[in-house]
Amino acid sequence: MYAMLVRFEDGPQDLEDGISHVQEEVVPAAEATPGVSGLWLVDRETGERLSVMVFEDESCAQAFFGAVGERRSADPDRNRPSPVGSKTYEVYGTAGITAAV
Repeated sequence: MYAMLVRFEDGPQDLEDGISHVQEEVVPAAEATPGVSGLWLVDRETGERLSVMVFEDESCAQAFFGAVGERRSADPDRNRPSPVGSKTYEVYGTAGITAAV
């Protein structure tokens, strides 16, 4: 099991567009993909957003990113702000949060 943390630093319009993209495309893809859990965080004052995704294994991550890609291809001109960074972590413990199996 591993987690991926993706960080965004958005201006006002990118912040709203990024939140909309996550709610309409990313969250549904995560909900439809077994072995994937996520948490999406925002600080509206600074424009910082964090995506925390947990994957049971690499095949779950590939299925999730494939599903997001399909949703993106349906509206290729939509504004989807780019992250400023991402990092992958090994999950060594959880409390109250479990990845879908």
